Amino acid sequence: MAGLAAVVGGGAEAWRARGAATALAAGRGLVLAPVSLIAGIPLLVAAALALGLMPITGGLLVPPVISAVRGLANWERGIAGRWSGVEIESPYLPRAGRGRLRWLLGDPATWRDLLWLFTNVPIGLALGLLPATLVGWGVVGVGSVPGLALSSDPFWPFGLGFGLPALVLAPYVGPSLIRAQALWARALLAPTDVGERISTLTVTRERVSDDAESELRRIERDLHDGAQARLAAVGLSLGMAEDLVRENPEEAIALLAEAREHSGAALAELRSLVRGILPPVLAERGLGDALRALAYASPIPVEVRSDLTERLPAPRESALYFGIAEALANVLKHSGAARARIDVFRRDDRVVGEGCVVAEIWDDGTGGADLARGDGLAGVRRRLAAFDGRLTLDSPVGGPTTVTLEVPCE
Repeated sequence: MAGLAAVVGGGAEAWRARGAATALAAGRGLVLAPVSLIAGIPLLVAAALALGLMPITGGLLVPPVISAVRGLANWERGIAGRWSGVEIESPYLPRAGRGRLRWLLGDPATWRDLLWLFTNVPIGLALGLLPATLVGWGVVGVGSVPGLALSSDPFWPFGLGFGLPALVLAPYVGPSLIRAQALWARALLAPTDVGERISTLTVTRERVSDDAESELRRIERDLHDGAQARLAAVGLSLGMAEDLVRENPEEAIALLAEAREHSGAALAELRSLVRGILPPVLAERGLGDALRALAYASPIPVEVRSDLTERLPAPRESALYFGIAEALANVLKHSGAARARIDVFRRDDRVVGEGCVVAEIWDDGTGGADLARGDGLAGVRRRLAAFDGRLTLDSPVGGPTTVTLEVPCE
């Protein structure tokens, strides 16, 4: 008896869950359907008027209308993720200094939003109303059977024949229809490969330009505060020595010695600055030897393994070198590692026939590194992105940590 009660109880629980899912799908459909109709049609009319009247209005009406369309599309993206688990990322391109009208109309996602808005009026209305219609049809059909049967109406079996299947199918069909609307929205509102590529390149170009400008300012500051000041001191000492060479030779000799010290220090600073721009060993002997020199200067043992037989183009090689240097600097500063390893190798994709150079920086430190905390590796990621490269980080708490850099060969 206890087993039978458990089975009956389990069956009742399952039916309650199905009933709740059916009611939830019907309720969500009754939200989606009016939105597609009440918000969709006015926005379609407003968009048509704003675009059609551009020669007269100069496009003044377009930005607010397109912003409203984007707002509705973003609402749909959020609803699809929360209600159906269908994640739809934002596809819009960055403004990148363009005028607002040119930015909005030049973005392919704007026109896909308008296409979705147009098609969502009939499709969203139909898919939104069907779950509630199915439930209503089933309830009315089955509920009318007793009354029709008692009145000897010969059509009562038709109510049972249509209403009962509708009630049975509603728990399965209703949520599927809501998900179908989310999938339809994703087909038009999700980023396309081309759109993602354009967005990535645009953002990368801006960030690389910013990084280059910052680097130029740093070089200018280092020259001004270091080598330039020392060379000015050399010139001043030489001028004073020239005036004193006949009257006070000993003081002139002291000034010349001071000038020699300043010139040596200026030369050392210039060499350090040049190494920060492009290390000579990298330019002359390639990535493998440059990394070995980097490891040799490390206070902890760093093993370098490289099987590269050909050199990368100079900009890619430089980006990879400085990325590895930044990752190794993080190991020394933050990880508490006792040893580290740098592996550099070429990996070929046999399917597309393209290859890339991969660098893995491993350490046995405490782990817990996060790309969101700090600008060093984030800057490396931006620098690699300019060459279609990428950076990944695997750093569980407790270690070990592996930073992987990839740069395409071509």
